[in-house]
Amino acid sequence: MSQQRRSSLIAALALSATMTLGWASTAGAQAQSGDLQATQQALQSLQQSLSAIREKTMAANPELKQREASLQDQMMSRMRDEGVLPRKRIRRLQDMAQQMRSGEVPENEQAAMMESYQSLRQELLDARRVAMQDERIKTAQLQLQDDMVSAMTEQNAEVPSMIDRFEAMREELSAMARSQRNSSAGEQ
Repeated sequence: MSQQRRSSLIAALALSATMTLGWASTAGAQAQSGDLQATQQALQSLQQSLSAIREKTMAANPELKQREASLQDQMMSRMRDEGVLPRKRIRRLQDMAQQMRSGEVPENEQAAMMESYQSLRQELLDARRVAMQDERIKTAQLQLQDDMVSAMTEQNAEVPSMIDRFEAMREELSAMARSQRNSSAGEQ
């Protein structure tokens, strides 16, 4: 398994622990074909399994939990250096997602709220991307990810193959979503 794939999985799991509405749940709110929905559900199930193993691993390895908290603090500090208040933005995104899910937002305001949500989310992702270019953060994250995957593998020897399946399904889901968007665009 490549370092980049391992890194993207751990980053995805960490980000999903931080943000309540990620790419999969946004895609889940849209109309989907049976194959796309089935693949999304399988991906979500696998992500839940990996997240459960990760939580068990963190409980068994408090030093990993402490290192992760330290890394998150470094990331948040670096994002603040970019003019973004990450914790405030995350709370706002969570509140907006809750409002949209609960049906509290009038239909005539939903598009504007979704646009605002996407804009805030992009701002947060852009600041995160800049923070990830910081060599100290990048080095600390790669080391933590390697140690995390090793510790997760000690908890469950299937973790490397689960990560490979996760990546393959994620790529398949992206291709299916692109294909569906392209076919929908062609019908208009």
